[in-house]
Amino acid sequence: FSLQHVPRNVRSCSSSFLVEHQRRLSANVSRFNMSRASKSGIAADIEKRLEGKWDDLEEEGVPQAIVDWICAILDNPDDVCDDANWDSIHRFLKDGTRLVRVANVLRESENYDPIKYSRVESPFFCMDNIGKFLKAAEEYGVKRVDLFQTTDLYEGIKGPTVNVVTCLHGLGLVSKSRAFIPEYTGRGAIAQENKRGFTEEEIRAQSASVIGKQHSGSFGLASQAGMRAPGTQRHIS
Repeated sequence: FSLQHVPRNVRSCSSSFLVEHQRRLSANVSRFNMSRASKSGIAADIEKRLEGKWDDLEEEGVPQAIVDWICAILDNPDDVCDDANWDSIHRFLKDGTRLVRVANVLRESENYDPIKYSRVESPFFCMDNIGKFLKAAEEYGVKRVDLFQTTDLYEGIKGPTVNVVTCLHGLGLVSKSRAFIPEYTGRGAIAQENKRGFTEEEIRAQSASVIGKQHSGSFGLASQAGMRAPGTQRHIS
């Protein structure tokens, strides 16, 4: 089936309908974001701490290093971020297309197939692009704990943007460890797994020690004194 066989007036109406539908959907999302109640209690405290962490990252130059690295990878005059503040990074990456393109360049260096993405500027497709990037980032080597939620980027709030920068910082460090060019200039090192090895004798000795303490009620530790069988009554003299 091809649109060439559809009358021009029908195609025009269909296109107008899609544009209008996308406009209304975007407007509804904007109204929803504006009408949300401000956070309070623990949620407000967490967001305040995240905002403080953003200021620390900005002092260390992490956001600027990320912006420079992404722009160097894309190497396109149309892919220039105005600034390295949280709002500029949000607007620069919000639709997810640049993130997926960065992921595709990294995947190409590892001989992986590219990821398909959408250029339709609607909330659904933008967040779908972000989700595809997150999956690709984990496959490339970013720890799952360093990934962010799609809303952290799409909603554009200062505090949650810290999670976005943390993830991109981790991605840059992984690429640096693989000698990817252009090189990521952000400071730091990838967290290494620290395995503990114990012999069977050490495990048995530790288990015996724990079991012994559980039965040593005379030392003020846990005991079964005062317990009764289920269903029986406690007699008070």
